[in-house]
Amino acid sequence: MKIKNLIYPEKKKFVYLFFFIIGLLTVIASIGIFNLQLNSDVSVMLPSNAETEMDREKIRRLGKEFSSDQILFVAVTDDPFSMKSIKKLWELCNDLEKLDAVKSTFNPFNATYFSKLGTTYAITRMNMRFYPKSQRQLDDMMKKITSNRFLVGSIISYDHKTAGIIVRMNNDATMGKDIDKKTFFLKMAEILFGRTFGKSKIDRSYFCKEVESVLIKHKKDLNIHMAGVPVYEAKGKEYMGRDIFILLIPAILLMIIIIFLNFRTKRGTILPLLTIILGLVWTMGIIGWMRYKLTIAGVIIPPIIITLGSSYALYYMQSYYSTANSNTNPRSIVLSASKEIWFLIFLAGFTTILGFASCLLSVTVPIFYFGLFNVFGTVLTMFFAFFLIPNFLQVMKPPKTSMVEELKKDFFSKLFSVFIGTVKPLRFLWIFIFFASIILFAVYIPHIKVETDATKYFKDSDSLRKGIVIIQKEFHGTVFYNITLRSVTHKRNFFKSREGLLAAKKIQDYFDKNVKINGHNVIGWTLSPVTMVQDFNYNIYGKREIPENENDIKKFLSFLKASNDDGIKSILNNDFSAINFQVRLFADNPDNDYLLSEQDSSKLIKLLRNDLTEIAKKDGTFTVEMWGEILLLSNISKYLLNDQVKNLSLAVIFVFIFMLIVFRSLYYSLIGLLPIVFAIIMNYAIMPIFNIPLDAA
Repeated sequence: MKIKNLIYPEKKKFVYLFFFIIGLLTVIASIGIFNLQLNSDVSVMLPSNAETEMDREKIRRLGKEFSSDQILFVAVTDDPFSMKSIKKLWELCNDLEKLDAVKSTFNPFNATYFSKLGTTYAITRMNMRFYPKSQRQLDDMMKKITSNRFLVGSIISYDHKTAGIIVRMNNDATMGKDIDKKTFFLKMAEILFGRTFGKSKIDRSYFCKEVESVLIKHKKDLNIHMAGVPVYEAKGKEYMGRDIFILLIPAILLMIIIIFLNFRTKRGTILPLLTIILGLVWTMGIIGWMRYKLTIAGVIIPPIIITLGSSYALYYMQSYYSTANSNTNPRSIVLSASKEIWFLIFLAGFTTILGFASCLLSVTVPIFYFGLFNVFGTVLTMFFAFFLIPNFLQVMKPPKTSMVEELKKDFFSKLFSVFIGTVKPLRFLWIFIFFASIILFAVYIPHIKVETDATKYFKDSDSLRKGIVIIQKEFHGTVFYNITLRSVTHKRNFFKSREGLLAAKKIQDYFDKNVKINGHNVIGWTLSPVTMVQDFNYNIYGKREIPENENDIKKFLSFLKASNDDGIKSILNNDFSAINFQVRLFADNPDNDYLLSEQDSSKLIKLLRNDLTEIAKKDGTFTVEMWGEILLLSNISKYLLNDQVKNLSLAVIFVFIFMLIVFRSLYYSLIGLLPIVFAIIMNYAIMPIFNIPLDAA
């Protein structure tokens, strides 16, 4: 059998069989789309190497010793501590406390505070069953809260005008209902859709939605905002899910308009559109069947598939209409068009594949899959452009007139011809622009910013973003990192002694002196046993320092430990051989919305590691370890930059080698690289000029 008869069957029954197979496979791929899941966790951008695994192991190890789950932070503004609003605030706190998804809350109505009782003292926890019913009771409550430093910045803002509620997720909670006996259809659905039906452990998204359902209920009475890692992750997933589908609609509509303006025919519009849709469905279906969760990088795959699908289809349709001038037989037109255009489609497609294939050498897993799935998409769109469109065209009647000839007279073609006419006469201008772009790139590339902070993914106008700014300003941070101090001899009760606390106070004093980066204070709210002991001493003896009486220290810390409070568990270990400092990320810079930039965060981490290690070394009684999810994420930028440089370099090298093999000319291969190089250098020159950061997407 001749190759052309194999590719484009001569008998129509085989053509229809081909359509049937494509249709069947499309249905199967469509089912895979329902398996698509999203993953908004930015930490997946980290590679699995020795450095990140060591950091992850540190988080697992120390996380067992100190409860350190990132919190969901709720803030209530507009005078919640007034007789008008205090009952509504109390009801909100109680409703949050009742949620199964919530392990515990820390709020103005269940806070632990310290007070003096004659010659002794009391460590008292407020009762969630009661709220102030008179101005006198409210004033008394406010005095108790504001006199304890560790409560200011947690359950009440620094200006005492905003209420804070710290909400912790119940990792043992479940969602869904038990299914006693799964039916055959349910089991098949689990296989097809890659999901388990029935009861399962909750995730951050579910936790956030449960909390948000309570907040929505109270928003008519209170002005409520929320922030924190669970919120960024849940909202990121929600926005990704919305954008990946909703934004495709205007993209496809725009593509229809562009294609129609190119050909002005039904087949010239519908067949390229069919190629786009099938390429998109098959690619996303493959992703779904592979059970891969789309990350922030994967969300941009659909628009890429649309672009690729349209270009190859337009190549073929242009060749088809050009060839239709000299043929009247549909099959002859298709064969001539395919013979004329196949090499161009192959060149365009294969260079694109090589570009995306460079991502397969990435150390970052999402970038690897981004490259892999775009290779799939490129191959599929090439397949549909070169096999599906021609088979449709050969069972259709040939066009009555050459649409290409007619379109040569329209506005778009005339405009394009004008642009083409400027290439040679203005060649020195284009050469100047190219070299000017290289200079521009060299000047601005050192100023490009890298940003992996999830809060930066939300628009300034977004209500969540506004809430983040308010909480950052009023509470000096929403997310924290940990600094663990441990006795060098692992001595039990070392930090229950005055000696141990005085040693730890050197770290607290370092934080209290306001560490600065680029002229801005960068230490947010801090929680530590040192501050709590100092608060205790202030309320009893009027001095914010470590008590002279060691028995007071031991008794106080024993009471704290016995409270079984989650906040206390996060700073004290079981035998007091180690303590933990929780420090929130913050910058007193309103121009950056009180958020610490990626660059400043990296500088701070390096500064703290050096300075704190030096303090511990001079003291000699304790060691210091910095750890936490936020510190782990700070390494993403380093790997992103390395990947960008490596992937772009490999892409250019791969394309150059391919063109060298095809054209067997060093000159033409180098000329062929100019558009790629120009696009790259202009892209990375424009980003710093317009303050566009390089992020995970």
